[in-house]
Amino acid sequence: MDRKMREKTVPKVLAVYLPQFYENEDNNRWWGKGFTDWKSVKTAEPYFTGHQQPKIPLHDNYYDLSQKRTMERQAELAREYGISGFSFYHYYFKDGKKELELPAENLLKWTDIQMPFCFNWASESWIRSWSRISGNVWAERYETGEERLDSGVLAEQDYGTYADWVRHFEYLLPFFKDNRYIKKDGKPVFIFYSPEDIACLKEMTECWRALAVKEGLPGIYLIGARLHVPSEFLDAGMIYEPRNSMNQLNENGDLEVKNGVRCFHYQSIWETITQTGPLFEYRTYFCGVSGYDDTPRRGKSGECLINSSPAVFEKYLIRLLQKSIQLGNEFLFINAWNEWGEGMYLEPDEREKYEYLEAVRNAIDKVSGIHSPVMAETHWDDLKKEREGLYYNLKKFKGLFDLLDKWLFLEQENKCSFLSVLANRGIETVAIYGMASLGKHLLIQLKKEKVQVSFGIDRYVGQFGEDFKIYRPEEAFPEVDAIIITAFDVEAIEARLRHKYVGRILGVGELIDEMMRGQ
Repeated sequence: MDRKMREKTVPKVLAVYLPQFYENEDNNRWWGKGFTDWKSVKTAEPYFTGHQQPKIPLHDNYYDLSQKRTMERQAELAREYGISGFSFYHYYFKDGKKELELPAENLLKWTDIQMPFCFNWASESWIRSWSRISGNVWAERYETGEERLDSGVLAEQDYGTYADWVRHFEYLLPFFKDNRYIKKDGKPVFIFYSPEDIACLKEMTECWRALAVKEGLPGIYLIGARLHVPSEFLDAGMIYEPRNSMNQLNENGDLEVKNGVRCFHYQSIWETITQTGPLFEYRTYFCGVSGYDDTPRRGKSGECLINSSPAVFEKYLIRLLQKSIQLGNEFLFINAWNEWGEGMYLEPDEREKYEYLEAVRNAIDKVSGIHSPVMAETHWDDLKKEREGLYYNLKKFKGLFDLLDKWLFLEQENKCSFLSVLANRGIETVAIYGMASLGKHLLIQLKKEKVQVSFGIDRYVGQFGEDFKIYRPEEAFPEVDAIIITAFDVEAIEARLRHKYVGRILGVGELIDEMMRGQ
């Protein structure tokens, strides 16, 4: 057990920042003239008893982020309540296309605004809900606007090659050199929201680190959010909340469904947050959450946290600060400062006023008042849990690789026929459970083979348009001859479905294995 004494330093609290609240040309084309996320917020509906919607900013402060006074006020408010800086979402797409860049670019010009910041690259494609490409579905309830793209892709992500990485770095460099940009050991902090999706991560990060040194910086401090395993190409990981804890509670069935909305108890989320350990032998930063409710964007297919309160927030934020101190972490993130369309915000509203901000200041003050040094210890329970998680992911990814290897072999030999295998079993109509990447590929294949796919089932994936409905697992859905599961835990999913569905349930791997035996 490591008994090395550490000097106690309270981490800097950094709030995730959404630069969505100003009018721009693309939002006008995609969602209709004048659209910002305030439209989602203002038109939100309550879907069950006690559902607190719509959320209303204090004094109806539906601000415009293109205005200097707005950002000045945000900086003043953050300083007053102990927020050390903001983690701006950074939207940079194929061929250098940028979205929602104006607030950060304005901040670069407005040098008198004391707003420390860093970037969090949300490196997914932006898609409409019916797109075949995986990515961020911005506004499932607002499928209007002047432009309807056949592909469903609003802004495509492509990480490019060396020349693209250099161009991206050159765009970032003026921000990195700004004295307000948040740094660790002189290195600008940069967060990858989805690093495991970036196949060229090794080459890209090597390029950026070399360019940083060439420009007189000591390097770049790279943090990867939503990592399943440590990455040798990054400096640290970040547990992104509340998605991480919602996934864990969902797997345990620890949720309620209210009129279609998937509801998680706020205290259960925070218990999971504080019990989650760091990635195995890897610097890991933690993330608290002020709330969550994405029904303004998703409607009844959304999710929310219930029974939230500033008192619960403060109680668990103290624990998370203490945990971060014990691990020697310099930063602690809160999701979010102003994600009003997803119910994650610290900014004052009409219901709670300034209480969430006061909770942040109180938590920092209380932790700062503990003068004894912190003893760093190895948490063996956390390490055991981490090893189990790594072993689970190893089995999962190996299983996926083996399945795709067989599928590709069958395609190359012209012996891939789901239609024949299903017909041999007397199956004519199917549904697909799991509409992420593998599910989308299966849907395309089955449609090509003229198999009748009636609908999909998925916890998180949005709709694919009016002609292909996706149900949540807890919803009632029509009868089909069989459900094909594309997820890893076929047996666990089958057990959860059996209380409502008595038909055949098959894993896609089972069908591929049958084709392999017959080839």
